[in-house]
Amino acid sequence: MKARMAHPAAQWERDARQAASTDQTRLRLAAMAGHMWLDKMAARRAALIDLLADGRPHPREEIWETIAAQLNEDCWGKLPQEALARDLAALRKGGIRIAYSRRPEIAGYYLQHPRLKRPSTSPYETTIWKLIEAIRELSVPEKNERAFAAAEFALRQKKLILAEEHPDWPDTKVEKEACHLVFGEAEVA
Repeated sequence: MKARMAHPAAQWERDARQAASTDQTRLRLAAMAGHMWLDKMAARRAALIDLLADGRPHPREEIWETIAAQLNEDCWGKLPQEALARDLAALRKGGIRIAYSRRPEIAGYYLQHPRLKRPSTSPYETTIWKLIEAIRELSVPEKNERAFAAAEFALRQKKLILAEEHPDWPDTKVEKEACHLVFGEAEVA
């Protein structure tokens, strides 16, 4: 029973029952969920959409393992790379913008903007209205002072990060690249 609840069709069926959706949307989701119970490829593609909708990159191996666990079967066949490539091509053809990040620390497939679903926000991304009100009450010079202090802090942090990532770079190159990344300029005036 637990494996059945992890199946993407189960989530699509739950979404189809939501009162916030229009009748037409509910019917479409319910029809697609019914199709996913019968068609392994449709279920695999729906699971891929749901996985990528969290807004972060996913390596191929993680995609294969996560979706196979949800569908509780060998859904990728003998050539999982080709199956994934076909699924990605079909979803892209349907208008879903899927990209691949090659950066080592965040390599993998992800949804390009606009994302279909915003990932859950961390406590640090929430709006703190007391802080906003406190900033609104500051005078213009105080606001400027805080903005310049934040920019200086960002520049110092970027210099530290770049110096650690590129120990062979001279200080002038670290300074120039940090200024470019923080301010969009080559040098500090």
